Amino acid sequence: NKASDKRGNTNSLDQMVGTNLGISAPVYEKWLGYPPSVSDMKSITVPVALEIYEAWYWNAVLASKINDQAVAETLVDHTINGGEGGAARIMQQVLRKEFGLNVAIDGDVGPKTVAAINSVNPRDLFQIFSQYRLEAYKAINNPDWQAGWKKRVFKYAKKFGIVLKKKMYSPEH
Repeated sequence: NKASDKRGNTNSLDQMVGTNLGISAPVYEKWLGYPPSVSDMKSITVPVALEIYEAWYWNAVLASKINDQAVAETLVDHTINGGEGGAARIMQQVLRKEFGLNVAIDGDVGPKTVAAINSVNPRDLFQIFSQYRLEAYKAINNPDWQAGWKKRVFKYAKKFGIVLKKKMYSPEH
């Protein structure tokens, strides 16, 4: 929707400055410590974008401690889309509901969540987490964004040679 698009492209001064390399105006403003201009947004370099992704998304979910690269990357991708808390809660729900692990659903990927992630079959975890991601996106009910978000889920599956099965879980239980 237009209001959500505006939020991602607008700095705190309500100036439409856009996004660049997947970095939204509010994220870049937090990084810079001041409201970015259009020029600031256009001048984001790949190394700076990678620094932001590593500092605020990769490190936030302890991705370097996750044994499987595919699981780490899809968790980080969802962290970029849905925030650390949202991504962590989905992962924790999967670990608890689908793998029967005693993991707190607290929205924080800490050492216990990472240990649980590393204790299960990574391909199964990737598959089920991806299905939960798709359900979460459907629940947001924003058709403008859903196609792109769904494409990202399948892009990661393809990158790692994982074929996503249709409905291999039931999110209600």
